[in-house]
Amino acid sequence: MDFEAEMKKLSDIAAKMETGDLPLEESMKLYTEAVELTKKLKEYIDGAKLRVETLEGK
Repeated sequence: MDFEAEMKKLSDIAAKMETGDLPLEESMKLYTEAVELTKKLKEYIDGAKLRVETLEGK
């Protein structure tokens, strides 16, 4: 996973949704995509945190 690319996607989705100009169906699609991206990013961050803690001997 390319963390920065996924964060960019999430940021782009947020920008689109903030306009308030999207039809409901498109908003729901983007919201669903944002939730999935958020889950993936959280898993990545949690994994990185665990690796750092392992390296630090915690």
